[in-house]
Formats: sequence, structure tokens, C-alpha cells
Amino acid sequence: MSEPPIVICGQGLAGTLLAWELIHRGLPVLIFDDPHAVSSSKVAAGIVTPITGQRLTLSPGVGEFLPEALACYAAIARQLGQTHFHSATQVRLWRNPEEPLRFAQKQQDPAFAAHTAPARPGPAADPTLFHGSGDGFEMPASGWLDVRAWLAASASWFAARGLLRPGKPDPAAFRPEAAHIRLPDGQTARTVVFCEGAAARQNPWFPWLQWKSAKGEILTVSIPALSQERRILNGGIWLLPLGSGLFRSGATYRWTWPDELPTPEGRAELESRLKGLLRVPWEVTAHEAAVRPIIHQSLVRMGRHPVHPGLAFFNGLGSKGVLHGPRCARLLADHLLQGTALPNHLDIAGN
Repeated sequence: MSEPPIVICGQGLAGTLLAWELIHRGLPVLIFDDPHAVSSSKVAAGIVTPITGQRLTLSPGVGEFLPEALACYAAIARQLGQTHFHSATQVRLWRNPEEPLRFAQKQQDPAFAAHTAPARPGPAADPTLFHGSGDGFEMPASGWLDVRAWLAASASWFAARGLLRPGKPDPAAFRPEAAHIRLPDGQTARTVVFCEGAAARQNPWFPWLQWKSAKGEILTVSIPALSQERRILNGGIWLLPLGSGLFRSGATYRWTWPDELPTPEGRAELESRLKGLLRVPWEVTAHEAAVRPIIHQSLVRMGRHPVHPGLAFFNGLGSKGVLHGPRCARLLADHLLQGTALPNHLDIAGN
């Protein structure tokens, strides 16, 4: 008799990373996913930004997370026969007079300086195209995962091998039994891992989680004057080059919302920020929205249910999910397969 699979509910960023991690270890996997559902993973830009925020903070652990993430996406690319992670320099434009002073001070830290490019003559961006002086700095160890295309390619690979089933089973229909989990169709699973994104707010098995999910909106814009730009640009709003003068740009945060649809208010906010950045004409070609699955303290939550250990959880990767997700998937796989302890602040059993 074959070994029962590890079932993964949800094929967003978290579920797909975990599936690949388990597959690479030779484990049987079965994935359930609704291919028509809108999710934050499908809308996400997937940008890796080593230095972030108004205070120019070095992303914690980026020196360790980034090599592991790059190795993970390269291994998956070999499996798929196509690459979806694109290395790209990222330009951070100064937003106020304090930022260059703060940058000069932080450059004294070798760990910070390692993620910046040497200064070069002239502005970082052409001031005839952008408002302001065009001054700032470059991060050469940046890039982005084409999350939507990567998820679709992974789904095709999984489906071709019978590992993916369309649909979203009711979490309440999974029944913990002594040695396994009974699936809604009567089959059994070694473990069921819920990777449901924002939909996990309604999961009855994990009612103690404190959610603070935020709706985000993003635009796709055509900027003909920037058709040769290959760098990711960030100046109060980011521009991610897709080629042929197309860019994705965003994003908004809304802590309360009546639905998950794009809004005129969200578009107006993004267009206002674009006007503050660009001197050249642009045109909106698409407008999307999704709800980010943010959990209390904006930390990943993962691990086994404290009462029903056959049920597990992996969610809340957040804005740094492309960077942090591969290591989190590895840690969770170690936990599920070998009983390796998770970091206390991430373990769902204690949160």
C-alpha cells in the first residue's frame, strides 16, 4: 500500500513553495486549489528589496535568506524548464532631505553597504523623466519573481503528474483520526497543511489567530518614455519593468474593505503617487486588487495544530514572502517530517 500523501490546501506562494520542498525530498503530495480564486499571490509583484522603508532598514537576515531563495527558485526552474525569478538592480530615489544623510551614516555598516552599488557620477535616474533631482542609490542584489507565471507553470507541472485537484474543500470536512486525516472523499492523508491565504480567516481549526489583513491594489501602466528601463524604480511608489514600456506599480494598503474588488479610490491614490514621481506621460492598462493575509505582528505562522497534529498551517508570508518563503518552507518541512522545532515566534501552536 502506498504511503498517504501530505495534502496542501491552497496553491499560492506558501503552498507552492512547500509542495516543491516536499517533492524535492521525494514525498507524496496532493494539492487542492481553486484556479479561479483571486489571491494576493497571483496579484503580488514579487519584488525582493534588501533595503526598505522610510528609515532605509536592511531587511533582517537578507544575507542568509537571499542566497537560499535564489537557490530554491533556480532548483524549481530546472524542474520546470523555465526561469521565473529575474535578477534586477533596484533604484531607491530620495524622498526627503533626511534620507541621503541617513544613507551616508548607514553606509558605515559593512552589512548594509554590501547591498548597495558604488556611487557613480550623475543622478541615479534621469531628472528629465522623474520629478526631483533623480538622486538616490542602487541595490544590485535585487530582483523579482513573476509570481503569477510561476504559479501557473507549477500548477501545470503538478497537474500533469496528478498532484493537483481543482476545488477548495471545506476545512471542517477534514476529520482527524488516530493515525491520519480523513479527507472529504474518504481517502486518508498523512498531514493536511492549510495554505489558504486570506481565506484562512474562516478556517475553523485555527480560531485563535489574530488577523489584520489588508486589501492592496496595483496598476499596470504603459510608460513609452521608459521603454528601455530595466531597473526596478522606487520613489514613493514602485515601478516594476515588464518590458516594452509596461510596468506594474503599487501598492495601496486598506485595513477595512467591503469586498476584494478594485476601487476608484485605490486607483486615484496610485495615480496621484505616479504623478508625483513621473514627468512623462503614462496610461493605465490594468487595475487589480487582492487581500493580503496578514496575521498579528505581521509574522509568518506555521506548524502543527496543538491538539490535532495531523492538521498544519502555513500562512502570512507578507510583503517579503518571495525572500522569506523558501526558508520557511524548508523549516516547516523539517518540522513535519523530522519533528524539528520551529522558531517560537513563528510556531502556530504558541500563537
